Amino acid sequence: MAESTNPNLSKQMIYSVFVRNHSREGTFAKVEEDLDRIRDLGTDILWLMPIHPTGKVERKGEDGSPYAIADYWKIDPKMGTEEDLKHLVQSAHEKGMKVILDIVFNHTSPDSKMVQEHPEWFYRDEDGKPYPMFREWSDIVDLDFSSKALQEELIRILKHYASIVDGFRCDVASRVPASFWKKARAACDTVKPDLFWLAESCHLPFIKFCRDNGRVGESDSALYEAFDVLYDYDAFPYCEKIFEDGKPMEEWVDALIRQDAELPQNAIKLRYLENHDTDRISQYVKDWPLWKNWTALQFTLKGMPLVYHGQEIRTSHRPDIFTADPIAWKEDDAAADWIRTLAHLHKTLFSAQPVIDYEIDETHPVLRISRDGYAGAFLLAKTEPDALISTNLKDGVWYNLFTGTDFEVADHHMKAADFPVLVQMEDEVKD
Repeated sequence: MAESTNPNLSKQMIYSVFVRNHSREGTFAKVEEDLDRIRDLGTDILWLMPIHPTGKVERKGEDGSPYAIADYWKIDPKMGTEEDLKHLVQSAHEKGMKVILDIVFNHTSPDSKMVQEHPEWFYRDEDGKPYPMFREWSDIVDLDFSSKALQEELIRILKHYASIVDGFRCDVASRVPASFWKKARAACDTVKPDLFWLAESCHLPFIKFCRDNGRVGESDSALYEAFDVLYDYDAFPYCEKIFEDGKPMEEWVDALIRQDAELPQNAIKLRYLENHDTDRISQYVKDWPLWKNWTALQFTLKGMPLVYHGQEIRTSHRPDIFTADPIAWKEDDAAADWIRTLAHLHKTLFSAQPVIDYEIDETHPVLRISRDGYAGAFLLAKTEPDALISTNLKDGVWYNLFTGTDFEVADHHMKAADFPVLVQMEDEVKD
């Protein structure tokens, strides 16, 4: 794991923004106008999805994928200028937040500046034409990291942006050699030594597919030599099966246990219920009490929570990343307040590297978690509010840290409406 990794990073929260879709204007300036609200949710790190111009050849949609980049050195003029970016970063700093940029180094657009000037830096087919590993990904072509010159150019790009922002989220980092990431981090340390590095580590079947086809497919353990925090794609797909398809919890809990067993002792996973590559959690979890349970669980798990813009208003619409599709912002004070409360509890109650235990209820869709002297219980399927759910808490009145209210346990049962709960185990129940 990277020597500079700070375990306390797990106590922070990331908020992800795609500038194009955050407002109708789609500009840095409009994101800057929203910084107070974003900060007040509990945000410590603002992640800006790619900000560069997109390619035009094989473009998908009207505006193209932000991950099909035409020129790393330029800023998409629709979003603003580099000075506008710097002003946004300065404003975020004044409000106590850091800003990280999305870095896309596995591929470029087919008409990128790199393709035009250095086609030898790409994987090429029998006709010498750059191409992607997946032919259906027609709006990108894959970089070949066997080129030392390519690596040097990418590090120059990173060092430039390291002078502006506070770190990087690295797209499909598993498909780029870990040796490059280590070299890049060391180089960027000479510009700004406290940068934050987040890797989009990939789904395990995808990593195997890459390796089977002669491409790079780095394991989580290898990436932890260069990164502070990794994506949760080794476990999250099992979580999705629960709220999307009603599958049992066992596979997910087993995957969470494997993370603790197989990864470095101080490993930090990014915990999310949605991101720009997934459906919205609210597409499947429409019931307000159930949404509260799932969101509370996200902030109780070991790791760093991520909120994808729009999650705090419980929108179910997944924004299009190929065509401008601004979020239809609405007031949802209850959801935003819930996230704000959970972020506060995550930072103030939980340690950075806890011993964490999981228990699945054998008769109800309840997951129990114990960590740091606290016990949490989460009801993960829609249930009638007055239904009685068994609990291992002693009979009596307990104080729920999630809600700041009391609830009663009688005859080893509690009401479904009282979930989720978080109690301090050393507390005595109230008479």
